[in-house]
Parts: sequence; C-alpha cells; structure tokens
Amino acid sequence: MAAYDAVVAGAGPSGSTAARLLAERGASVLLLDRQRFPRDKPCGGGVTLRAAAVPDVDLSPVIERTIYGARFSLRLGESFDRTYAKPLTYMTQRCRLDAYLAEQAAAAGACFHDGESVHSVQANGRAGIQTPPPARPEAIEGPSGKTTPSFPGTSRTPVTVRTSHGIYNARVLIGADGANGVIARASGLSPHFEEAVALEGNVPFTADIPEDWREYVGIDLGGLAGGYGWVFPKGEHLNAGVGAWKYAAFTLRPKLTDLCRRYGFDASRLENLRGHHLPLRTARSPIARGPIALVGDAAGLIDPLSGEGIHMAFASGRLAADNAMRYLAGDSENMAGYQRAVDAKLQPELDISRRLQELFHFAPPPYLALMRHSEKFWLFFCHLIRGELTYLDFVRMIGPLRLALAFFAAVAQRKREARVTALLPLVRGA
Repeated sequence: MAAYDAVVAGAGPSGSTAARLLAERGASVLLLDRQRFPRDKPCGGGVTLRAAAVPDVDLSPVIERTIYGARFSLRLGESFDRTYAKPLTYMTQRCRLDAYLAEQAAAAGACFHDGESVHSVQANGRAGIQTPPPARPEAIEGPSGKTTPSFPGTSRTPVTVRTSHGIYNARVLIGADGANGVIARASGLSPHFEEAVALEGNVPFTADIPEDWREYVGIDLGGLAGGYGWVFPKGEHLNAGVGAWKYAAFTLRPKLTDLCRRYGFDASRLENLRGHHLPLRTARSPIARGPIALVGDAAGLIDPLSGEGIHMAFASGRLAADNAMRYLAGDSENMAGYQRAVDAKLQPELDISRRLQELFHFAPPPYLALMRHSEKFWLFFCHLIRGELTYLDFVRMIGPLRLALAFFAAVAQRKREARVTALLPLVRGA
C-alpha cells in the first residue's frame, strides 16, 4: 500500500494547483483523475485576467485568443459592440489548460495518475461509498518519485483511498472532482448548493463566419432564467452555450438553437454538444471534515453572476494547499482552517455576486442600456472583469446603498422563488 502526504482527486485547475503547491513545498502528493489526459471538459473556457493572475504559472502556452471586446444583445434582439484598449479575458480549451496544469504539478514533484478513479474513502475508521471500477490507468510520475510521506512524525490516522488501481494512505485528501464528484459523498460531506445547468457545443470556423467573431465574445442577456447565452471564440471554433437555473433545464436545447440562428450559425453543425451542472455554494456550507477538504466546483465555488469558476478554482486550490501544509506540520488539528479561509476570503465575493445576479435578472434591460450608453458603467464592468475591482470594492463604492442592494436582491429572490413554485407542476409534466 503506497502512502502519501496528500492525495488530490481531480486534476482540473483547483486540484492541479493544490497538488503543485504541496509538491513545491516538500509534500509527497498523488494527483488522480478518472479520465485519461488530455481530456475535454464542459466549460466555456474563459480565463479572466483575475484568474490568470492567481496560479503563479504562465498560462500563455494554452491561451488561444485574447479578447478586447464584447457583443451584447437582449433576448436575441439587436446587438451592439463595446471594446476596451486592454485585454478583457483570455480564451482556452479545458483539454489543453487542464493537461498543462497537471504537467506543472508533475514537474513540481507530484505523482500524476490519469485514468484512475476513486472507488471509496475511509477516514477515522468509517468507510465511504463504492463505485464501479473502470479500466486500468496509466501513470505519469513526478521527477521526485515520492511514494512515502514527507511528514513521518504525524501520528494521526490516515485517510485510505481505494481506486481502480490500488489502495493509498494519505494524511490529507483534497476533493477536486467536480460538481458530481465522489469525494464529497464518500467522506460524508454534504455541501449545500443552488444548482444551475448549462448546455454548449462548438461551431467550426468556416468561410461563412464573419472574421470579427475571432475578436469578440458574444453575450445574450435576459432570455434565460438566471443565466445567459454566450459565444466564445477559440483557435479553430466558436464555443456557443446557454446557462440557466436547473428548473429551466428543459429550455436549454431550444435556446441554444435560437442563439445559433440569431448569430447566423447552423445549429445542426454543433459538435461535441454536452451539458453540465453549475453548483453555487451557499454561505457556511460544509466543505471540510477532518483531514478532507473540497475545492473548486466540488465545493460549489462558482461566481453566480458570471458562471465563471476558474478563478475560484485557482484560489481555493491555493487555500487548501496552505492549510494542508499547516495540518501536515502539526500546526492544526484538521482542515477546518481551509473552510474558515474560504468563508473569510472567497465567500463574501460570491455572496455579493449572488445578490447582483438576482437584481440583474429581475430587470435586465436597464443594465444593458447602461452598458451600451454609459462609458462610466462600461469602464466599471471592464475593471471588474480584469480584476482591478472586486465585488467587495463595488459594495464599498456604493456606501449606504449596500443596504438597498441587499433589500432589493432579497425581494427579487422571493419573486423568483414564487415564479419557480408556480412553474414546478408544469416543469414536472414537461
């Protein structure tokens, strides 16, 4: 039975970040992912400048487009373009980004096993759930080849992780296996989420697609319950998608067809069509228990207003690594410090974003009009996207009006929930 200081389940941005940082600091790390790499993952692939600044890794090798402008529309009506002198966001593909980040973790000393899924977890003598075994994986070893703990003085009962390849002991287990991951269920963690869903596909670049689509992102607002439609340019294709609250999932396929038709794309040419869940963490939801912690999508750390999760993935991976090192060194009794750090440093941003989401989707036309006609509002939006301002900065800027923000967001939420309650019989019968 191999032993490690830390096992990280899931080699997306949050898992690979945690694995890399732990390995760089001298811990022995096993990084697992149930799929073979490179593998694709449903995601728009937008990396904000704020997100790109977090991981201490140069992402330029996997950036396919640098975006300076946005093409906005309201309910697939007339569109307008806004541009900015500096980059607003980067575009990549998750198959390339995740493989690159996993390679960085391996280069730092982590042992990377792709194609190896977790079957069960046992901590403190209690076993977790069982899942069917897939095919035998391949492994990519980090240069250190570490297979024994770097902190042998730690006497706490290790976590036992059973996978399709073997059994491992670890001092720390970090669950980075996404919205439907095994680790949360297997370890007895039950995070509280509000659920959104998305559907997306790729439109290959052909001669009939206007060239300027390589320079703009398309954003259609107001036509989806709690979400929006998007068109994101990549190297050889456009990623087109729609997102909404889970109760409106049945609307996504026709909405995606309408989005393609509005912008002159043939929906029948969509490739790699796939749907995915977007879990939105509620405040104080449990994401750590004993030596186990959840990061990224597994913890529901997604920006409610934008639906973007890569920034929070990088940030939560870093916080988990920081707290894991303290735990391994004997300076803390468990990984509860990670949850406290998330609640203090990340959750306040998510809470404000959630309120803004409610306000915006209650009455989107005025905000879109401001985006079109107010240079000040557009510049504020650009600074927010670039990470030069945060949602907390916005609350500080509006001063006493933050009380009105909280009040009217709560009113909008109650009205939305009332509409959902009225619609549920129709949705169940659809």
